[in-house]
Amino acid sequence: MRMMFARKSRSSQSPINLATSPGCVVAVQLAAVPVAGRPQLGVAAYLGSKAPVAERLDLMAREVRVKHAHLNILLEGADYQFLQVEMPAVPEEELKTALRWQVKDMLSHPLDAVTLDVLPPSDGPAGRRSSGYVVSATNRLLRERMMQFRAYDSDVAVIDVPEMAQRNLADCLEDPGHATAVLSLTPGGCLLTASRDGALYFTRSFELSTLSLAASPSARRDQFDRLVLELQRSVDVLDHQFSFLAVSTLWIAPFSQCEELLSLLIESLYLPVKIINLAEIFDCSRCQLPSDQDQQAALFHALGMSLRDVEETP
Repeated sequence: MRMMFARKSRSSQSPINLATSPGCVVAVQLAAVPVAGRPQLGVAAYLGSKAPVAERLDLMAREVRVKHAHLNILLEGADYQFLQVEMPAVPEEELKTALRWQVKDMLSHPLDAVTLDVLPPSDGPAGRRSSGYVVSATNRLLRERMMQFRAYDSDVAVIDVPEMAQRNLADCLEDPGHATAVLSLTPGGCLLTASRDGALYFTRSFELSTLSLAASPSARRDQFDRLVLELQRSVDVLDHQFSFLAVSTLWIAPFSQCEELLSLLIESLYLPVKIINLAEIFDCSRCQLPSDQDQQAALFHALGMSLRDVEETP
């Protein structure tokens, strides 16, 4: 499944994946050759900065020397809308046009000011209407991201979103015949997804981030208790409304207090819960991941975005 806002790149290099979150910017690049079937990390860079997004991207562009590079850019949550929709019964070539009119009243900007991309509908049980997702971002923002790196003679081939990056990582964890749920807590927010066989079926965001976690254990426990309650509700939805997915495991992306959250979830959910070890997904013999788990959290979706190009390798 390919998306979003993509165009053909002139570069045969492995792309550099750039992503910003509040307070930081990261870059990920895979080596050209995998090791023992795992993608090999060539670059995993983190820079803390509170500069505006465009300035943060430029800081990292200079840090990793993006001249003549093929780039993928990840949008921040405030930069786009991710809408679940019922798919209209029209021929495939008419789908995007039909959806533009279907979602126009749901958009935060006028229809002629945005670009839409469509994730194809997911297969469900017989008799159930197919649903999919529409992603919307303003033309102005997309143009800015595309043009920003012209000074480096670099080509922005893909602009992607965290939901799809997280889906890519979930694919690496999937138990055949079962769906995979992933919960990430990053500087940009808290995101739950459920996917199976490369298709995204469920997403939900929560009002929490690594930056908003309380420093004191008691206040943080209150935050985690609220999150656990919402996750229980989400798991019930997956169990009853998406029972055909047969979710096997809830995976937690790394962040500093992930062990603390893991203990609470093991006590509260009937679903097995595990922490993602990124070093088991990626070969890190050439480039080590940062030891700081909050920096790993900031890199999480950029790592997932890098896997979209692995998917295209024959």
